[in-house]
Amino acid sequence: MPYLHPNEPLTLATLATLLRSTEAVRLQPEAEQSHAASPPPAVEFAPENPAQWAASLLTALAAGTGPELPTALVRRMLLLAAHRLGRADAAAGPVVRRLLDFYSREVWPVVYEQGSLGAGHDQVPLAHLGLPLLGLGEVNYQGYRLAAADVLGLFGWEPPQLSPTLALSLLSGSDFTLAYATEALERAEHLLRAAAVVGALATTSANLDLLGDTRQAIEAACNADTPAITSPTELLTTNAPASDLDRALAQLARVAAQAGAQAARRTAALVAQPGHLAPEPETQFGLLALPTVAASLVQQCGAWAEAGDAPRPPHGAAAAQEARRVVELAEQLVGLELLAAAQALDLRGAAAPDLGPAFSPALAQAVAAFREHITFVAHDRVLAPDLHWAARFVREYAWAQE
Repeated sequence: MPYLHPNEPLTLATLATLLRSTEAVRLQPEAEQSHAASPPPAVEFAPENPAQWAASLLTALAAGTGPELPTALVRRMLLLAAHRLGRADAAAGPVVRRLLDFYSREVWPVVYEQGSLGAGHDQVPLAHLGLPLLGLGEVNYQGYRLAAADVLGLFGWEPPQLSPTLALSLLSGSDFTLAYATEALERAEHLLRAAAVVGALATTSANLDLLGDTRQAIEAACNADTPAITSPTELLTTNAPASDLDRALAQLARVAAQAGAQAARRTAALVAQPGHLAPEPETQFGLLALPTVAASLVQQCGAWAEAGDAPRPPHGAAAAQEARRVVELAEQLVGLELLAAAQALDLRGAAAPDLGPAFSPALAQAVAAFREHITFVAHDRVLAPDLHWAARFVREYAWAQE
């Protein structure tokens, strides 16, 4: 059974391993008896009804807006919050265990994408994450959106006691920002390996080296001490200047966008071949639209795709969300190139099979797996479903090292 070890640093490799596992995650047994290195700060007041006070604070801050956070990011938030609280507060054991219960039973609190400034200002999404602990708010469970109280009743879970100190600790982390940041990094590293195979990039090793600094900054942020917050006013007014994490995320967005722009240029070159990669160019338009689609995606990457620095890099949660957005665009760009390369490889083999492989063995192997989902474009067809599948393939395929 996988265990969460709050008394040990959370490495990105450990986080990835936990997320890949299909087993329930539990709190390390030794952590049940452990004590925090220092006691949590005392709050500046003593409310008559501490539990009601904590519930009211979470309710007041649950003001998220925009689309719901994808399940993949809610899963990360649960693990990141559980590790942070377990490390920071010896009294947080019941809350940590319940967060892990949610994770292991696939009970996903409804969290919204908008409402956080990040870098210690994640209190709005964290309020949505924490409300279901108390039987408040909503969750997604087995494909249904349900009242949290109903799901707690289904499992026979009693709400843990949430003291004012623990409520402030729950709300004072950066788990929303780090969920975006850690996923963006994992996907960016995977993307660069895909780009190396699809486009035979000689610069991929250098790009991965650049992401090494990003990895260190994100891992450091995952293990940073939670600010000592003693009142709601302090929670809402704590300033957070530009950080190493912001700069690292800007570097991540730049590397991903430029890899995507390179894929767009190679796609245009492939499609520029006579017949637009069409087996019957007299009667087909082939993959004529791909360069235009690729150019539109590069345009959406904005200044990140250019050689210089992007103006006014975003800060906090916006930096992490922007990095993930750019990585997603780059995945689509490499997917477009893969579709064109697979078409070219199949056409080359059909026309002159005795010439041997036109591309690298790793690409030929990837194309064989790609063809299990997306068939050769023998006749003009609507390519939109293929392009969605291609981006997913880039994201999920186990790319070999070139």
